[in-house]
Amino acid sequence: MTASLSRSFPIETGIDLDFRPSSYVAEWCATAVAVQNIVGEERRERVHQRLAAGGLRAPMPERLLADHLTAPLRDKVVALDPARNITGEYLPPYEPGENEIARVVLGTTPRLVYSLRAWTRMLPGKRPHFGKTTRRTGEDHKVYRLVGEGGVRFTIPSPWSVGVLSVRELIQLIDRAQAPHLDDVPTHLPFPEALLWWRSRHEHDGRALQRFVRVSSVVYPELGAFYRQRLRWWVAGRLARPSECMRFADSLDRAMEGWWQRAR
Repeated sequence: MTASLSRSFPIETGIDLDFRPSSYVAEWCATAVAVQNIVGEERRERVHQRLAAGGLRAPMPERLLADHLTAPLRDKVVALDPARNITGEYLPPYEPGENEIARVVLGTTPRLVYSLRAWTRMLPGKRPHFGKTTRRTGEDHKVYRLVGEGGVRFTIPSPWSVGVLSVRELIQLIDRAQAPHLDDVPTHLPFPEALLWWRSRHEHDGRALQRFVRVSSVVYPELGAFYRQRLRWWVAGRLARPSECMRFADSLDRAMEGWWQRAR
């Protein structure tokens, strides 16, 4: 089936854009539960690899499975390999009841991590509701924020929803995020493509550019595949043959702008 949000993105994949998890806690497997809120990208990858491999002969120390490391332990872990281990470890702490539902990792050196988080805000006079989302009553209001390291701030035009988002709605939320700290990023581009455009001013190798932005989620397992294909398509258009590059890029930008205006 076509999983793109419009014909501007001819991506053939089996992704179900209408999939909606029962909650923002990744309860579908033990590995997802373990890694969901670990802020460090390198720690997440190591835990995921070791749990996915089955029986751990040398279990990872419990303190390294924490969402956030204590400052002294974090400094020790980062010092072992600063370029790799620092990634994500300095993200802001979670608010009470907050969970990460998606993350964007940039292939800089060291890598940068942007964490999309959600928490439940109860309406006045309503009892806590921790089961299946009740969309009709409005009891389950979700609030979202996108955070980065070093005090980086993002803007999300619609930072709340009634109930849990579908894959389609999550894609729209991510696409509409804005990064005021990035200079001259085109406003007509969705957020991940804007990051690629920003990088393309200095990186012209197609394979490296395709790997520069990685979107993933343990709550929405198919989200990464959607963005991986969409971003590859966008890079392929930007790096067409020199004789066609400008013409293709202009038509691509017009198609993207048309879709973006309709999505707003």
